Amino acid sequence: MIFHCLSVPYAPTSKEISLCAFVQKVYKFCNEMTKRGHTVYHYGHADSKVNCTEHITVTNNDILKNSYGNLEDWKNKGFNQSADTEAVKIFNENCVIELNKRIKSKNEFILCWFGFAHKSCADNFYDKAIVVEPSIGYDSMFAPIKIFETYSQMHKMYAAAQIEFNFGGSFVVYPGFDREDFEYKKDKSDTALFLGRITQGKGAELAYAICNSLKQKINFAGPNILGLKETEYCKFLGTVGPETKKELLADAKFLFAPSLFMEPCNWSVIEAQLSGTPTITTDIGGFTETVINGVTGFRDNDIKLLAYATQNINMVNPEKCHKSGLRFTIERQCKDYEFIFDSLLSNLS
Repeated sequence: MIFHCLSVPYAPTSKEISLCAFVQKVYKFCNEMTKRGHTVYHYGHADSKVNCTEHITVTNNDILKNSYGNLEDWKNKGFNQSADTEAVKIFNENCVIELNKRIKSKNEFILCWFGFAHKSCADNFYDKAIVVEPSIGYDSMFAPIKIFETYSQMHKMYAAAQIEFNFGGSFVVYPGFDREDFEYKKDKSDTALFLGRITQGKGAELAYAICNSLKQKINFAGPNILGLKETEYCKFLGTVGPETKKELLADAKFLFAPSLFMEPCNWSVIEAQLSGTPTITTDIGGFTETVINGVTGFRDNDIKLLAYATQNINMVNPEKCHKSGLRFTIERQCKDYEFIFDSLLSNLS
């Protein structure tokens, strides 16, 4: 099969940029599908480090600086993921030029990994290729073929849009992870972990309040957007790279992810499971599919119950967490993708 992968317009595709799930989706898909013998074209930043059949440069640091300023700001503020920047416009214009050079058959796939932000490019190719949103974990959708991260996200999006379900064009493929990126540890430290953007929506302030109240030590790893202050129990590590993240996940007593919005999935809970680390989350959205209540962690929608879970997390068996995490491998994910793409091609023949 032939895949044209449109990466994100605001950063290189690289394993090191682990804060951004969009970047990692592209990185992992290109790597695994290339290993599986498919033709993979990657359209992205000049500094991308990704395994593929051919990398095509459609943006660079000069373009990014004009739209985003200091290119290191993402480590403290997160990424500017607006679809309305000049960088996005240039990215799409260059993709149109390069795609037209390479697409030879209607049986080729254009994968819009950054969703609606790629629409202005994809609009030029509906009669030339199969346009797919391959991992919808955001609150928009446009492509003829839609693949969601979880059933929760698919139900949410169709309910919100109030449109008829796209039978034959809507699927679910759970995220996949490389087992080598995580270390399973049965014996844990006494320090919990919050991993990701430190925002109100992600429940950072709630985790902060509960851990301070219960005198439970916790590390916060990610950009401290809320500007929370360190205490005796709450430490802030800033944005961390893949190796440090691997160590933190393996050592953590539990992962705290009490998001206050409908999480499409939340990768960190799966990454914790692969490390044998239990999770405490709210009981909404994608958590209802990734966290097995009482087995791999606890899901609760009450502050007292979350506090109870924090005090009783030792009831969760690390080995069961690890076994559950093995449901979410990159091999399984790409096998599911292949099944769907094969089916779509057979429908065209």
